[in-house]
Amino acid sequence: MPYRFTTGHIKTIAKRLGLQKINAKKWNGADIEGHFWQTYIHDHGDGTQILPGTAKQQAKQMGFKDLEDMYDFLVNSKKKR
Repeated sequence: MPYRFTTGHIKTIAKRLGLQKINAKKWNGADIEGHFWQTYIHDHGDGTQILPGTAKQQAKQMGFKDLEDMYDFLVNSKKKR
């Protein structure tokens, strides 16, 4: 079964990574090692499911290996990047 994410999940992940909302869709930030991360979140409500291909692209943009890595980060609040 594929991993499913909602807009709210992606925003939570982005905030935990230290990304900040720049405009209506763009989120930017950098980690403590100086890696720059940027993703686009089309906000249609926190409960709206994101297509798997879009979630995969967002995972790549935020530095995750794959959707499983991003899901593990979401469910394990103690996990660090």
